[in-house]
Amino acid sequence: MPGHPRQRASAATAAPRHRPRLGFVLEAAWIALLVAPAASRLPDALAWQLDDVARAVAPLWLVALLRLLLPRRSFFAATWPIAAIGVLVAGASLLRGIDPLDLFLQLRTYAPAELAAALSPYAGMALGSLTLVTALAWGAWRHAASRSPSRRSRAVAAAATLAAALALPAATLVKLWPAEPVLAAASVAANSHWLANRLYPEASTFDPRDPAASWHASRAPGAAAHETVVMIVGESVRDDYLKECGGPALVRPVDADALVACDVVAGADQTGASVPLLISRELPGHPVRVSSDGSFLRALDESGFATRWIALTHQRRDVAWPDAAQVAFTTIAHDSDAWLIPALDATLREPASLKAVVLHAYNAHDPYCQRFDPATAPYPVDCSARSQHWREESMATKRRSYADAVDASVGFVNQVIARLRQQPEPVFLVFSSDHGDALMDDGRHIVGHARRYPTRWDSHVPAVFWANDAWRRAHAAQWARLAAQKGLPLMHMDLVPTLLDAAGVRYDEPRTQAVDLLAQAVPARQRLVQVAPGRVVDWQTLVGEARVAGPAAPAAR
Repeated sequence: MPGHPRQRASAATAAPRHRPRLGFVLEAAWIALLVAPAASRLPDALAWQLDDVARAVAPLWLVALLRLLLPRRSFFAATWPIAAIGVLVAGASLLRGIDPLDLFLQLRTYAPAELAAALSPYAGMALGSLTLVTALAWGAWRHAASRSPSRRSRAVAAAATLAAALALPAATLVKLWPAEPVLAAASVAANSHWLANRLYPEASTFDPRDPAASWHASRAPGAAAHETVVMIVGESVRDDYLKECGGPALVRPVDADALVACDVVAGADQTGASVPLLISRELPGHPVRVSSDGSFLRALDESGFATRWIALTHQRRDVAWPDAAQVAFTTIAHDSDAWLIPALDATLREPASLKAVVLHAYNAHDPYCQRFDPATAPYPVDCSARSQHWREESMATKRRSYADAVDASVGFVNQVIARLRQQPEPVFLVFSSDHGDALMDDGRHIVGHARRYPTRWDSHVPAVFWANDAWRRAHAAQWARLAAQKGLPLMHMDLVPTLLDAAGVRYDEPRTQAVDLLAQAVPARQRLVQVAPGRVVDWQTLVGEARVAGPAAPAAR
């Protein structure tokens, strides 16, 4: 019978054994949760250098140290914020392949609509995850079973930790979990130049450019007395969505007088890394995000050009820290690239004989439906919020909306060319996108960009070269060489040397890999993409990884 004294005694003796066992299981689960973000980052360990080993081992050690130093139950309450952030970091890594902490350090470079579009599909999942984390913390606190460690154990652990901290470089220490989220939040919240430079110099939250840096530039003898050069820095446009590169049939063609290169490897797969590389003399893998060296606008300024950088507010100053003589960010309610045209027109009307203009556009950035007019777009799409989520069942719609955004981007480039065609002086233009976007193109079902590890889809872009009749008549041989090389494997770093040569500018070029497409032959070379500051991957490796992944599932095509 259930009430028999022997059964009651058996239950009483079983209870103490059951509760400690449950407590140990919950505590083990909690510790595993605390180190999960470090485990999610292990694929980033490309060479297993000191930083890689420290990132893998330090979280286990630091969590063990907290367990030793904190009272038994206080440990679970005190580490709840770390676990909560960790779940979000690990989830972002697994679902989107991104590192939110790295992106958090660049928070000022992202528009609110951009952040909302990226985060909204995961809001429910994030809330549910945090609820489960809270439940696990409460259960572990309620059934805490392990004993408090001795003072000797605490002292030994603290001494060993101090010794390890003194032995590791400061740059490694600030990247260790769970110290990283605390220090990253402090760096951003304090908005301190001193703190940012010492903790996360790669974030470039303050202008790092040295005003004394020089390209030692000058104009070549016999260069035109009047000339205009324009660079359009595009956004998220893939090469294979242009008509000239085999893209969708209804996407409008680029201006007929332009040369379109379809095989260009970007310096990185996100704006904050790619644009600073594009406009500088730094190579992919440079240890900081924005160089202290001046951008190529410094060379044009030294050569007598009136330099302008014109962008929408969403392409903020701290994306690239442009050092043009005049920098303008157009504040508008809707981030349409068409708003850059009046600013360009005003610049073209200025009396300067030598003009250099950079237009930093927003082009085909997600959310795509905000980048085109549905009434004139070539493909009809459903732009409801749900249909634009990054889900397998909505990818057909998502791809059509991306094609419409690329079509609008081409329309903007053609509109700029139409303005420049009216100029009487020689004019030369270069357009290239900062990176592409992944659209579940292979079996990995990867989407978007700004990932922990780039793909062939988000790091491959087109380049467009255009010159008016006056420039081409004066440089017929150079234009012919450019036309002959547009089908070769190119890199972002080739664009600035080509533009500066078009402007008749000579300068100090420390990079042996960069090619002036107007004057040099493209050699066989290794094309690199930046993974993170100080780390690169070969383009052919990315191509091979996509090949191994195989085609995307039919539902995602």
